[in-house]
Amino acid sequence: MLRVLVRKDIVNVFKDMITRISHDVDWDLYEGEDYRDKVLAEKWDVIFGDRILEIEDTLFVKSLNELYLALNYVAVKKENESLRAKFNLLLYTPELQGAKIKSTLFKIQKFYNSYSVFALVSERGIHRHAYVDFVTGGNYVSLTYHEDLPVNINSRTLFIDDAPSDFVPPRFSGEKVILGMDSFPEREVPFVVIPPLRERKVDIPYMLDGILRSLQLQGRTIKVDDDLIKALTDYHWPGNTQEFIEKVYEIFTLKEPAEQMKAIVKDMSGTKGIDLKRFVESVVEFVEKKMIEKALEESEGNRKKACEILKMNYKTLSYKMKKYGLS
Repeated sequence: MLRVLVRKDIVNVFKDMITRISHDVDWDLYEGEDYRDKVLAEKWDVIFGDRILEIEDTLFVKSLNELYLALNYVAVKKENESLRAKFNLLLYTPELQGAKIKSTLFKIQKFYNSYSVFALVSERGIHRHAYVDFVTGGNYVSLTYHEDLPVNINSRTLFIDDAPSDFVPPRFSGEKVILGMDSFPEREVPFVVIPPLRERKVDIPYMLDGILRSLQLQGRTIKVDDDLIKALTDYHWPGNTQEFIEKVYEIFTLKEPAEQMKAIVKDMSGTKGIDLKRFVESVVEFVEKKMIEKALEESEGNRKKACEILKMNYKTLSYKMKKYGLS
């Protein structure tokens, strides 16, 4: 949104200008002695008037032609900033990583362009804010539902999270209302269901990459092998993205394979969607392979000594090494 302060006597010309600007404009008027107070009271993108002091990211203009050019310049600048923000979200935000979730993201974008009010329905642990950030370019006011919601919101979009299913959004000065809900709306409100993580496991390796990129920006280098990715993918993630992020960060602080697996199942928030047999097999294989690798390293490749360390017979060790591609 562009914030503009203009002189009262040019208001009609100014109104005509902003009809040709493809951007939201929030504006105020001044006349006479209240100019300085208005300039200092708020943050403006463009001010039609004398430069009374240097203000970062504020353009002062003194003619109608300069005003029109400044409005277009700031509109393009903000659009570029919005596109950059969307790119960064797609690149670094775990919630939005992966090919499968992209179809949901594009559907939400379509709803945002089509409806003045709609809902995002998801389980707990889904980061609904990430989707609102993307479709709005970060230009929205976020509230968590409570009884006395304000109605005079100076924004094009209002996001009300944790709204009850029977909630009727208030009329307010913005153009869009997005509701975050844990269950389907009871009233005739269009909605998009954001699938739980267990239904889009193909996205998990990409989500993991997003976390790794954020850690690399902090100067940390972490190697993740395919066995750990398989174990993470076979887990059912009852706490969705929030649980995934928290547990992955914990896993990256642990070196022992057994401790890494404990971190995954610790504080499990539910069993919905679990394939117990498959998950247990992936955990066993992960730990088993890592322990065999460690025993071979400690025995300098001597299989007989590795058998003694692991209390495993030679034939079984040879079979396991072949199974895990260690021979």
